[in-house]
Amino acid sequence: LFKQLDLVVFDLAGTTLRIGDQIPEAFREAFREQGILLSEREILDIRGCSKREAILMLLEKHFGLQAAGMTEMLHERFLQLLDQAFSKKKVEAIAGSEETFHWLKERKLRIALNTGFERRFAMLLLERIGWIGIADAVVCGDEVPRGRPAPDLIIESMKRSGCSDSSRVSVVGDTRADLEAAEKAGVRLAVGVLSGAHDEEQLKTCAHDAIIPGVTDLPGLLSGTKSVL
Repeated sequence: LFKQLDLVVFDLAGTTLRIGDQIPEAFREAFREQGILLSEREILDIRGCSKREAILMLLEKHFGLQAAGMTEMLHERFLQLLDQAFSKKKVEAIAGSEETFHWLKERKLRIALNTGFERRFAMLLLERIGWIGIADAVVCGDEVPRGRPAPDLIIESMKRSGCSDSSRVSVVGDTRADLEAAEKAGVRLAVGVLSGAHDEEQLKTCAHDAIIPGVTDLPGLLSGTKSVL
């Protein structure tokens, strides 16, 4: 299967990086400071989506359209809280991520990393784990018109990686938004992983080609030696 691909696009948090509950907790605290108590369902539904767009959506839900002006302030506060959380707890690569990257590179496949974070924050995370330069492209939420579930992150990854044919692209992610974006981009292989936000039942509500425990299982899937869920 890997011979049918030129590019593999990976999500960061929950797919290749182990970040734990810092993201939802930072969301909760930022909104709590504004008097809004977010439910577990509200948090779950925005996992994988553009952080700024998710904040706008939640503000409008709780305060109405007039609250749109609070988006930037709340987004900045969210990033502050997240940075504080990351400074206290080490960000780690999910087991097998780097080995999977090397396996793909040995087979001349290109690698792109996607995230809903702004570039300044995403590069800080990559620097902390020594991943600067590990991918052919890193595309962030503030570099495209629309965040997930729109396909813009994937399309921009293709452009920066020199891949013009979506039928030679695979997308790997841990959320429904990842899989929805993959479907809209028309990629050959949309792969869900169970290492992050959404479980198997939730991922299976989206169009997908495979669901695997984690990125360490991707080489087996692409070489035909690993069964899928």
